[in-house]
Amino acid sequence: MKDKKKMILFITILAFFGMFIGNYGNYQLTAVPGSVYQAYNLTDSQFSSIMTAPMFPSIFLSIIIGILVDRFGISKMVSICYLIGSAGFIMRIFATDYKTMFLSMALTGAGCMILNSNLAKIVSSLYPMEKVGNVVGILMAGSTASMAVAYATTAMFPSLQVAFWTAAIASMIVSLLWLLFVREKHFTEEDAPVMETVPVKQALISCFKSKNIWLMGVSLLFLLGGATVISNFQVTALTSLKGYSEAFAGTFGTVLMIGAILGSILIPVLVGKYRKQAPMILLICGLVTALSTVGIIALPAAGIYVACFLNGALRSGIIAVMMSLPVMFEEIGPKYAGTAGGLAVTLELLGAVIIPTYIIVPLGSGSISAYFYLGAASIVIASLLCFLVAKTCGVYKTN
Repeated sequence: MKDKKKMILFITILAFFGMFIGNYGNYQLTAVPGSVYQAYNLTDSQFSSIMTAPMFPSIFLSIIIGILVDRFGISKMVSICYLIGSAGFIMRIFATDYKTMFLSMALTGAGCMILNSNLAKIVSSLYPMEKVGNVVGILMAGSTASMAVAYATTAMFPSLQVAFWTAAIASMIVSLLWLLFVREKHFTEEDAPVMETVPVKQALISCFKSKNIWLMGVSLLFLLGGATVISNFQVTALTSLKGYSEAFAGTFGTVLMIGAILGSILIPVLVGKYRKQAPMILLICGLVTALSTVGIIALPAAGIYVACFLNGALRSGIIAVMMSLPVMFEEIGPKYAGTAGGLAVTLELLGAVIIPTYIIVPLGSGSISAYFYLGAASIVIASLLCFLVAKTCGVYKTN
């Protein structure tokens, strides 16, 4: 029993660092943008596309990777995706132009892709169902923590090459440890019957027919769409509307990030403790997130710090709770959780692309304030959908 617990902890640590490294490599670029522009002779649009490149696997392949995990198992598919991610980090070291850099960054997103779309399935295979939300929140904190580490350390490296080698070596270590030690038997009970191979058609039909998955996915779409407005325009808003310097405006983002780390861990614990009140907790958290979005541009400096902390903590907490749901839906369960998670993540990331760029910015007509009000409206819609899915899916109807 002790050996089994140690193995579960070991796998959890590898999943955490898989999430951490996948995002850390991306944030290295935003920490020293001037060096990156100079090294690869980039335009603004090229830099932006490189930054979003790691999202491409998740946007286009999450459903497919979910199907493959349901069909062939967790250990094999995570090994493959981790190795692809490591290959991207290695390739990035030797990139000399925009095209190679873009391809490298896209490959680095493979590890996060499989973890994001299969978190509920992976965690529920290791932990009791009542702990799934808490563990998912801890793993998701890895992505936010990576931002803190990247911003704090990247500028200290003597060159981009050294920074890139550091990320590549860390990625290779995690990949090799998973490949050498993690097996499919670790995700099943010893006396459990061998799980039948899941037919692709059956998995897709079950997931596409699930009202719960669509509600969850669309709620995440609107939530991440509204949150991305803050990521994209917060510094611009505070410098243009408040007259703050870029350096001072950046401190608010640090507070938001700290809130995100804490929220992704603590909100799932709160929801797990008060399961019957979970729909209302999610609704209140969402509405406060929307209010804090407006507060970022409307309040004085002290209030903005509070608004940023609440915004990061509550929205990250909501996402952590929602990402743990697919495996708990009766029509999905562990059997189809990979495919279902892939569908939900695809919708979520589409929101980050579509809502800010093609809805909010055109409607805002160049007004930074309007962007934040529309972002808050998007989060309100997400809050109502989160309340609805938690209220009707049956997950939180019992203690």
